[in-house]
Amino acid sequence: MTCLVKISKFLELVYGDDENATPPSPQTITRACRKGELPAKQKGKLWYIDWDLYQKQTGDDLVDKVLRG
Repeated sequence: MTCLVKISKFLELVYGDDENATPPSPQTITRACRKGELPAKQKGKLWYIDWDLYQKQTGDDLVDKVLRG
C-alpha cells in the first residue's frame, strides 16, 4: 500500500521542529514533483509525495529513477 502525504505533511516529516532548518517553500516542492525529482502523484491540483518511496531513495538519481519505475 502506498502512503501518500500532502506537501505540508511532507515538510513537517522531513524538517520537523528543527529551528535551525530552513525548509524549501511548498512551491519548490511542487516544482520538484512536477519535474519528477520527488516520487509524487497529482490528484486534481494537489500533489502528494509517496512517503514510502521517498524513504527508500538512495541519493543516486539513476538508481532512484529505476526504483520508481
